[in-house]
Amino acid sequence: MRDGSEKVTGGLNKLVSKSGELKTGTTDLSNGMGKLVEGQSQLEEGSQAIQKGLQELNSNVQKSAAGLEEMQSKVPSILNTVNEKIDGAGANVNQLNELTQSTAGDAKNAAQDVANLQKQIESLPKEYQEQLQPFVTSAVKSTATVQQKAAGVAGGTNKLNEEVKQLKGEIHQTTNGLQKNLPNPAGIKTLAGAIEKLTSAQNEFVSKFHGFGEGLDNAKIGADKLKDGSVQLIDGVTQLQSGSGKVTAGLGQLSAGVNQLADGSGQVTGGLGTLSVGVSKLADGSGQVTGGLGTLSVGVTKLADGSSQVTGGLGTLSAGVNQLADGSGQVTGGLGTLSAGANQMAGGVNQLANGSSQVTGGLGTLFAGANQMAGGVNQLADGSGQVTDGLGTLSVGANQMAGGVNQLADGSNQVTTGLGTLNGGLNKMSTGSTQLIDGVNKLADGSGKVTDGLVKVNDGSGELAEKLGEGAEKTGEVKGTDKTYDMFASPVKVKTEKMAEVPNYGTGFTPYFLSLGLFVGALLLSIVYPLRDTVGVPKSGFSWFISKFGVLLSVGIIQAIVADVILLFGLGVEVQSIPYFILFSIITSLAFIALIQCLVTAFGDAGRFIAIITLIMQLTTSAGTFPLELIPKFLQPFNAWLPMTYSVSGLKAVVSSGDFDFMWQNVGVLMIFIVVLSLGTIASLTWMHKRQFRNIAENQSIEA
Repeated sequence: MRDGSEKVTGGLNKLVSKSGELKTGTTDLSNGMGKLVEGQSQLEEGSQAIQKGLQELNSNVQKSAAGLEEMQSKVPSILNTVNEKIDGAGANVNQLNELTQSTAGDAKNAAQDVANLQKQIESLPKEYQEQLQPFVTSAVKSTATVQQKAAGVAGGTNKLNEEVKQLKGEIHQTTNGLQKNLPNPAGIKTLAGAIEKLTSAQNEFVSKFHGFGEGLDNAKIGADKLKDGSVQLIDGVTQLQSGSGKVTAGLGQLSAGVNQLADGSGQVTGGLGTLSVGVSKLADGSGQVTGGLGTLSVGVTKLADGSSQVTGGLGTLSAGVNQLADGSGQVTGGLGTLSAGANQMAGGVNQLANGSSQVTGGLGTLFAGANQMAGGVNQLADGSGQVTDGLGTLSVGANQMAGGVNQLADGSNQVTTGLGTLNGGLNKMSTGSTQLIDGVNKLADGSGKVTDGLVKVNDGSGELAEKLGEGAEKTGEVKGTDKTYDMFASPVKVKTEKMAEVPNYGTGFTPYFLSLGLFVGALLLSIVYPLRDTVGVPKSGFSWFISKFGVLLSVGIIQAIVADVILLFGLGVEVQSIPYFILFSIITSLAFIALIQCLVTAFGDAGRFIAIITLIMQLTTSAGTFPLELIPKFLQPFNAWLPMTYSVSGLKAVVSSGDFDFMWQNVGVLMIFIVVLSLGTIASLTWMHKRQFRNIAENQSIEA
């Protein structure tokens, strides 16, 4: 057991020593991924610098093209500036190429770090190698893919450099042609168009490159998680090593207890040997007793006198020997040798009892053997005590061993947890590697698109130069005339078609203000004329309504006619039909009177307040001053539920459009308002009549 514990401890020590190398490798991998991300950021900054340079170049070229005709003397210096910007763009492309190569170097270093990590894992035990090998294989594949995609990016940037150089040559050729044929803005426009396409391609390259950066970020996150998992693994292994040390200490204590037990067993064995010697001496004494039988026969006479005393003493001695045999059997715990010696001793005592006549001469020898036997028994008791102490020590060592085993189990659980965490980190690293591969694939696709865009820029710049040359020749052949200038000055003629024309502003607002006046007149009438008080006792609520509505009907007709006369003959408003105008005004007046009567009859003074609120809502939603679509949306639904909407629409048809069918539609809606509101008034008066005049009406009917 001790050897096995030492082997476990040695294996754990070796695992701890190798875990440091694993931590170092994961740290190197994380640092390498950080450098790779930094290189990608530098590459992105370089591409953005190229984009900025191209934008500045495009701006300068466009400014040069706009002021070419006024700055003929400055054209050479402007072209030199263009050449310098092109050289700057080429330098930026070279910088992009260098950054791409640096990124490829970082990817190579990351691959070397992964290879070193793999070698360090190979020095671990096989069970850990089997758990870590799939993730390391995935990391190797991911770094290889990164190297491959980085090489593709380097190729794309090299090709971009070649395309820029080719574009630079074409721009130089265009510059020479412009210097020979000044002033001619066609070449500058060709250059501007080519640079715009190059800028667009560069923008697309930058947008695609962001995907590569995101993939590198995900890979760095996975490497950091792998580093954290390895740290947790190292902590678990360290705890396992500590638990193993405690187990080893417990095993040492257990070994010491076993040694003490062995020593106690040796002492027991020595005591048994001493007891055997005493028995042998007892046998010799018996022989001496037999040899002295002759001498014993001489003193038979003297022995006869004390035989009774000797017999009693022998009985006591026999009982004591039997008790001694029982006690020794209990102390030895059933040891076979001691039991056999006790049996032999019991047989010897029996023989001694049978030969009591011969014992007298050998009593001295017998007592000496008994003393020696007592000393052996004492030694046996001491050995048994030592055995007991050794068993106690053994029990303590066993308890300590049990505690060490529990600590070993705890350390093993922590190692298992650390391995699970490491496994999760490696899974995340695998996911990040997959995302990195996707980002690199997108980068490769974007690089291909950049290449295709540059090819199209090259083809389009040639075609643009050719077409602009043809357009310049055709434009030079065109000669402007007065008709041409007039066409450019006023290319479109506006044709105005009027619908429902009104002669002046007041005529247009007649429907709105007439509806407002009639409603205000009905409201004032409710103040002057009591709508709820009666002179006598009405027979019913309906008769009460007729007595009130008859007066209101007359006043409503009169106020409508007076308003129409003032408008037609006082202000000179022109309408499409005077009879229809008067008829529609009367119906509008009656509708407003019915509304006011219903509100005041039902609610009293509160009804007048409600009528004012209704007037304000109608002025806003009736579309008398501006279209309905211009008012707030939450007010638009009220348009269909208020009577002034239909009075304004009907009066517009009578005053301006002459659409009398539309007028009759509005008359129908206003009549519905009159009927419904009158029914409401009748219901209110009927309820009031039942409350106020029920008893009076019954008394009048009895008297009649």
